[in-house]
Amino acid sequence: MKFTPYLTFNGTAKAALTFYQKVLGGSLNISTVQELFHPEDHAIGQLIVHGVLTVNDHLQISALDVIPGAPSVQPGHTVSMGLTFHNIVTASSIFEKLAENGKVIIKFAPKDWGGTFGIIEDQFGVRWNISA
Repeated sequence: MKFTPYLTFNGTAKAALTFYQKVLGGSLNISTVQELFHPEDHAIGQLIVHGVLTVNDHLQISALDVIPGAPSVQPGHTVSMGLTFHNIVTASSIFEKLAENGKVIIKFAPKDWGGTFGIIEDQFGVRWNISA
């Protein structure tokens, strides 16, 4: 299992990740809305749907921009916890346990990019991104 903080921004994810890379070093991999969904609106296309700064084997920071129409970033929801598993059964079990008395934001299911992914908000209001 790997633990990754996941940061959420209102349009500044690329600038933030680039800044963190300048400070911490590492390699940066960014996917824009344009690359994955091809929207007609150029401004929306420049938003980050998933960015990862890998500093070393122990530090990885992920980030995204909120897409217009989705709820904007609220204090307390700018960071979520990310857990990545090698085993889908284990990941699904953890997802279900964290979801008890909470709410499912995105159902844990296979995604177009090849992984299995879901987001829950636990009973304490903490968001968890679970992937396998």
